[in-house]
Amino acid sequence: MIKNYIKIAWRNVVKNAMPSSINIAGLAVGLASFIVILIYLNYELSYDKWDPSLKKVYKVSFKEKGDVQPTTPAPLAYMLAHNHPNIEAATCIQPDDDYQVLMATADKKIFQDGIVTVADSSFFKVFPYQLAIGNVNMALLAPDAIILSQEVSQKLFGHSNPMGKTIKMFDQVNCVVTGVLKDAATPTHFSAKVLMRDPWHKTNNFWGNYSFLTYIKLKHPVADRQLEASLNRVYFVDWMKRFGKPANTKRSDLRNTIFTDKVGNIHNFPKYGASNFKITLVLLVLAIFLLIASAINFSNLTIVRAITRAREVGIRKVLGSTRWNIIFQSLLEISIQCLISLILASALVSLLLPYFSNSFNVPLSFSGNENAASLCLQIAGILVAIILVSGLYPALFLSNFRVATVLKGDQVDGGKGVFFRNSLLVVQLTLSALFITGIVIINRQLNYIQNKDLGLNPSQVVRIEALQQSRESNFSTVRNTLLAIPGVEYVSKTTSVPGSTNIDTNTAKFGFEGSKYRLNSVKISADFFKTLGIKLVEGRYFDDSYPEDLDNTAIINESAAKRMHIKYAIGKNIIFPYCDTLPYHIVGVVKDFNVQSLENMIVPTIYSISNQHCGFRSGGAILIKLKTDSIKSSMAAITAAWKKFEPAYPIRYSFLDQNFKNLYVTYHRLSTIILFFSAISVLIAVSGLFALTSFLAQLRVKEIGVRKVLGASVANITTLLSKDFVKLVILSIVIATPIAFWALSKWLNDFAYRISLQWWMFALSGVLVVAITLLTVGSQAMRSAMANPVKSLRSE
Repeated sequence: MIKNYIKIAWRNVVKNAMPSSINIAGLAVGLASFIVILIYLNYELSYDKWDPSLKKVYKVSFKEKGDVQPTTPAPLAYMLAHNHPNIEAATCIQPDDDYQVLMATADKKIFQDGIVTVADSSFFKVFPYQLAIGNVNMALLAPDAIILSQEVSQKLFGHSNPMGKTIKMFDQVNCVVTGVLKDAATPTHFSAKVLMRDPWHKTNNFWGNYSFLTYIKLKHPVADRQLEASLNRVYFVDWMKRFGKPANTKRSDLRNTIFTDKVGNIHNFPKYGASNFKITLVLLVLAIFLLIASAINFSNLTIVRAITRAREVGIRKVLGSTRWNIIFQSLLEISIQCLISLILASALVSLLLPYFSNSFNVPLSFSGNENAASLCLQIAGILVAIILVSGLYPALFLSNFRVATVLKGDQVDGGKGVFFRNSLLVVQLTLSALFITGIVIINRQLNYIQNKDLGLNPSQVVRIEALQQSRESNFSTVRNTLLAIPGVEYVSKTTSVPGSTNIDTNTAKFGFEGSKYRLNSVKISADFFKTLGIKLVEGRYFDDSYPEDLDNTAIINESAAKRMHIKYAIGKNIIFPYCDTLPYHIVGVVKDFNVQSLENMIVPTIYSISNQHCGFRSGGAILIKLKTDSIKSSMAAITAAWKKFEPAYPIRYSFLDQNFKNLYVTYHRLSTIILFFSAISVLIAVSGLFALTSFLAQLRVKEIGVRKVLGASVANITTLLSKDFVKLVILSIVIATPIAFWALSKWLNDFAYRISLQWWMFALSGVLVVAITLLTVGSQAMRSAMANPVKSLRSE
């Protein structure tokens, strides 16, 4: 019996090749898009899930009145591990995910990212990494120990055993390989391709050194609030001992409080900071919308086809088929089409995944996925849901035909299920309106952030990665040498490089006229503002002709002036944290300028040339402003000169304008994907509208013939067939507009600088949806209206 059902179902699919192909193709595209996003979703949710013990690992951070500081003092991990009863182990590290470090062997040099430049002997007690070579209990005990990932080991030593071999790091420190790290089975929130001991551990291990990330591993899991309360008690007691505070000291006197993040939540659901899951969620919702549109179209097209099978159903019922037999037969036919769609979708996924992986820079695959079995179950569940949702109503519709009516040759009553069909169509048109509105507003926002005045001019500004020696003690020589090169206008340095993906925006309390204000501190050189074309509001820039600029003068931005309520800043004194013996004199105020993407507000900032008296600031890069059209020749001369300063390091440079563009790559990718989804959604809606128009025209073919005989024009009949669809599309726009307004307002809230939503954006989207509907429905309606009425009325 089942075999017979399958044969008949397959014959019906082949017999109706054209409508079946439309059904199958539409659903295949929707399924393929959804599967790609599903694979991406599973990848994102797999962060730090590679070992069950990670559920007990937490990252420890500080906050002060809402200001979050992810880095912590060097001794914090040791103190917590020895004073908290529920901490099994604690470690502090300094991961430099994106920063590339020079690694050299006797015959090879590479620049490598993913360096954990500080990893103590407790690292493996907290993080359950395994070694492919070496002893995990001994690998980080030696002060010069270094552990390589399998990838880095192969880069440096090929397939030979690297154990005991020497690697020179930073062109300064010799390290001995003590292990080869196995790759984690899932992605992690920080990259660990190289682990090394801190060569300067003894000098760096003091409470004022806030440059470490602290992690703890618990013996027993506890609620977050309970954990944070107990950690703060331990930290408060230790703080009182260190500073000799009396027993009646209040905890409110403590400047910092501790909060924690579960390691498994850091990537997607951190307590503070931006979540990486927002883009994933947006893509998932869009993929679900597209899949729903595909399923609705599948259902509508199946209903259209049902009318041509009325006599077949009547004959089956006369021959003894029950209603359930017909429903089963119909669902089986729909299932076969869905399975074919899944096969085609799988082929499309294999084509789309490499593009998607490259676009989002994530290693996505299906066959190599750790959760392949789970993915298969998810896809199977989605397929069953599509079969039931898109196939159940058409099956019921088909099984409801009356035997006497259909065998007499009468048409099926088109009025049955009109509300349901129209509801599906409204949902489909609403989704199309949402996609079109989304692409209009997202593109508008992207154009805005690309064209908005940053307050600086990154054009023809070159960023050079430089060692600390080149940025500090040797900077005057570097600067003068580079300025002598034709085409070089300015040379400067900064610890906060505009256009960087990671910028330290931590704030500290600066003293001003008896009050404390939280500001960010940036160390620069004299020509920094001129290099970037940053305008002066009042006062002057730093200048080499003012010797005092080297020691105790400062420039602030407009945001800092507003925060400190300064009307006229020149000559006022500002005091660095914990450094009231040497006040800095404000000599200038510059206009606000963006150093980050426009998702972030401009941070109130104080700029100084030297703040080593009051907390040393390092890092950053050297900036060069070019004033020539001959970029290649200038860069060739700069490259040649650089070999004198850092002979062991090949020059690494980038252009700031391109760096700023790279900050928005993710949003451009999102825009491209939404455009693709919008196009597919519209095509699916058009095919559905076309099929439904054809269906209704077929039901009313005799009515159309009579109207034409009685004098109705083509325009009259076209209007008759189109007006109901126009009502539905207007209803769809009415439904879509508030949903789009809410969703896009939430999305725009991620940007500190954004466009305002205006009525014409939604009106434009509505006009586009109406135009697409009228073109689709009108073309089919005109075709029906222009048909010869003799053919439809000759049987009367």
